Amino acid sequence: MKYLIISELNRNHFLFLSYFIIATIKMIVKRYITSTDDIIKTFHDYYIDSLSDFLSIIPLIIIKVRSKGLPRNDQIENEVKSIEKIYLTENASVSKSRAESSVNIEYIYSDINEKIYQRRIKRIIKLTIVVSIFEFLACYLNVTYNIITKSGNFIIKKIKINSIMLFNIFSKWALSVVILRLAIYKHHYLCLGINSVFLIGLVIYDILGIENNESYFYLFMKILKVILYSFEDVFAKILLSIDSISPYIYLFYRGICVNILALLYSVIFIFIKLPDENGVKSIVFTRFGKIYKNKLNILLYILLFFIEYVLNLNLYFIIDKFSPIHFAVASIMENFGSLLISIIRGEIGISEFFIKLAIYFILILAALVYNEFIILNFCGFQKHTKASLLKMANIEKNNSISISNNNNDNDLFSEDEIDKNEIINNEENLNLNNDDESKENNLIEN
Repeated sequence: MKYLIISELNRNHFLFLSYFIIATIKMIVKRYITSTDDIIKTFHDYYIDSLSDFLSIIPLIIIKVRSKGLPRNDQIENEVKSIEKIYLTENASVSKSRAESSVNIEYIYSDINEKIYQRRIKRIIKLTIVVSIFEFLACYLNVTYNIITKSGNFIIKKIKINSIMLFNIFSKWALSVVILRLAIYKHHYLCLGINSVFLIGLVIYDILGIENNESYFYLFMKILKVILYSFEDVFAKILLSIDSISPYIYLFYRGICVNILALLYSVIFIFIKLPDENGVKSIVFTRFGKIYKNKLNILLYILLFFIEYVLNLNLYFIIDKFSPIHFAVASIMENFGSLLISIIRGEIGISEFFIKLAIYFILILAALVYNEFIILNFCGFQKHTKASLLKMANIEKNNSISISNNNNDNDLFSEDEIDKNEIINNEENLNLNNDDESKENNLIEN
């Protein structure tokens, strides 16, 4: 018996590999960008992220052009009406009243479909606004945080928060259970237990690395940001799967809403002077030139603009095809890619690298088991997996087919018996009739 079963791969699983590659490229590009300590960089980076959603217009135009050859709904309706006219003219013998009644038929299902369509549109608009608010809050929370620290002259050591990826997993899991009514089974509890142990350890490790009280605010801000993104991803799942919105349309609509909110947020700072890295106060948007003093930054930010869009698109394809918790697998792999870059650039020690490598390896295995890429075929962990349920369904299907075949055989057998009985009965009736006829003939002769 196999204790570990690897699920069959399909082309959708390559979304995880592509996300890992794109995220790694993004991290490499960002490391080559010449940075500035001015707060304008924070504004600029999130403008890049928000505006990149508008790149969805390119695939949407391509899809629109390709779909031009397909018949529209109004064309189909016109064709149906023309067929009805031809039918009515050819069948002239049909009475006028009947013809008029056939033309003026009001179909009930069309009214129901219209109501469902209107309800769906309202839900799409509402959820798009909701996810856009979460996206805006998650992005510009960091901007607000930097404004507060710069204005208050807080010196905060921005440590690497190791426990963030596990807060990401738990927040997505909890919200999926509450909002998406996600079912939890034995293999899920095992993986969540493993994650809980590492979460406690990594949180303690992060707290020990904090040197002043202001850094606790930094830790809280990072955790809140992850929770806001988790809310967005769970509501996005409803839009993508239940309302059948494509990731292209989703990003385009989100881009419109988020950029409107970002514009309203930015207008405030036209009238407020903020300190730069030297403490000199001025209107923040007059300092954009600092970012592009190094001309290479122009090329790198253009490249980053496209990378941000492709990465977000890949992310929502994962959520659409799988679930928000599956995205947690991709986020762990993203952190693994960051770890590889750090050791190559000599930013961490060898011992720290191998400790984190072991932790990521276990977390990736736990995530693969949770999402049923790997099935534990022992102790009942495999009982409620999709593969097991599919196997049971096939067994039941085969049993029902065999039962129906047996019933058909019994029916055939009973029909044969009925035919034989009918033949016997007919023969007996014929014999009786012959006997009666002979008796009558004898009586007549006598």
